[in-house]
Amino acid sequence: MATTDLPVQLRTRALLFGILIRRTIVVVVDANHISERLSSLRNEMSELRVTNALHLNQKGYAALEKSASALRHRRLVEIKLELADLMKRCA
Repeated sequence: MATTDLPVQLRTRALLFGILIRRTIVVVVDANHISERLSSLRNEMSELRVTNALHLNQKGYAALEKSASALRHRRLVEIKLELADLMKRCA
C-alpha cells in the first residue's frame, strides 16, 4: 500500500462508518415509532372494547347507536390492517 492511498482509505472508511451510524439511527427511530404506535393502537382497542361492552348492555338500538357500532367495527378492521403492515415492516 502506498502512503498516498492512506488518506483515500481513511476517507472511505469514515464515509462507510457514517453510513452505518445513520442506518443504525434510522432503525432505532423506526423501532421507537413502531413501539409507540403499537401502544397507541392497544389503548384505542381497549377503549373500543369498553364502548362495545356498554353498547351490548343496552336494550334498544337507535339508528345512531347502530351507526356508531358500524364505525367502531370499521376502525377495528383498520387497526387490524395497520398491525399487519407493522408486522411486515418488522420482518
